[in-house]
Amino acid sequence: MPLPLEDYENYQKLDSFLEEHQSVKFIRLQWLDYSNVLRTRFVPVARCLRIARMNDHVHLAQNSMLIPISTAPRIFSISDHHETWTLYPDWSSLRLCGFHPGHATVMSFMNQDESVTMFDKCPRALFAKTIREVEAATACRVMIGFEIEFVLLDESNNIITPMDRLDGYSRTAGLRAETLDLVEEIVDALEKSAISIHHFHAEAYDQLEISLAPEPALDAIDSLILAQETIRTICVRRKLKATMAPKATLTGPSTGIHLHLSLDSQDRVFKYDNTTLANPDNFLAGILSHMGSLCAFGMANYDGYIRAVSDCAGKWIGWGTDNRDMPVRKISNLHWEFRTMNGTANPYLFASALLLAARDGIERDIELKWKDCKLFPDSLNADTRLSYGLDKNMPGSFEEALSCLKSDTPLGGKMPKELLKWFISVKEKEVEEFAKMSDE
Repeated sequence: MPLPLEDYENYQKLDSFLEEHQSVKFIRLQWLDYSNVLRTRFVPVARCLRIARMNDHVHLAQNSMLIPISTAPRIFSISDHHETWTLYPDWSSLRLCGFHPGHATVMSFMNQDESVTMFDKCPRALFAKTIREVEAATACRVMIGFEIEFVLLDESNNIITPMDRLDGYSRTAGLRAETLDLVEEIVDALEKSAISIHHFHAEAYDQLEISLAPEPALDAIDSLILAQETIRTICVRRKLKATMAPKATLTGPSTGIHLHLSLDSQDRVFKYDNTTLANPDNFLAGILSHMGSLCAFGMANYDGYIRAVSDCAGKWIGWGTDNRDMPVRKISNLHWEFRTMNGTANPYLFASALLLAARDGIERDIELKWKDCKLFPDSLNADTRLSYGLDKNMPGSFEEALSCLKSDTPLGGKMPKELLKWFISVKEKEVEEFAKMSDE
């Protein structure tokens, strides 16, 4: 995987794409800020060609990265002066915009111009670097897929109530009429954007899920972002709002985005720095030992912790084979589902933290003290829970998760210092502002 600037300079990728797709008139230069807000510059193809040849640049103000959801549109920055950020498109991420003919999308790296180290505050650059290092050390290809849950609201922000209403997990009810037509339109648009799905189904009462097929890690997150925008846009055209918020209404379902991660090893063994390991226990142990900190990235807003219960993100820190009441569900020996992510997470940051925690587990030989729990943890007495290593609850609030992150020296030491400082500063502002609000 090339370094950001090397890929930026490789303008041939743009030329080849435009030769193949001559109907494209605009390219959406996109990035995610620290609060997981998708931001876009719509740029004509002619200017994109100049940008790709470094004859032009896109410069942005600090509000391109640093607006907390709670204070929007007011900016919150730890700088005392106006900053300039520069956008660097990753032309290898070009995709057709399946829901809008004539448009294409590209994900971008972000650089604060006065940074001592380029891209040291960019979530996507951190993930690209982390993937390169993990794949080189493990001799495995990291594959990722996502389950996207969402709820449909009307123009008054109430859950829609069609005659054929979504009526529970994998039930056919709710997918016999207009809602099925809507989902099929979304899937058709995803296919035009070269995004494959595993399946779609009713996830819960009034909730849908579209599961994306696994892809190489960076491609997978880029696909997630485009898939979410596809869902939102097609719904808006039908006068609906597709929300992926953790709790869109007081009485409706809670909503998450589950990350599936697998290590694809050609010789079916797990290695680290050319040393064959008996099993990936240290990989998983690193993640579980940093779970409180990981929640700060995965459930990155005030209302996300309504999901820190059984059958959602899990109440107890632990894991279990095919156990959806745990934050980590084991699928197979090198495949896990991580349930501690929702629509407020910047997925580049969460996935980076996840892999850095796993590396810490391997490098420090952290013991997997948690046993494979295939039972409902809330049904166990205290002694039985302890026998599975279930001795610690998940964070009960965003403030608690941030406190875990701030005190987590091993994980924090693996992340760019400036990025972590800025992320925590923005999120501390979220805690302060949301604490002033009522549930309504």
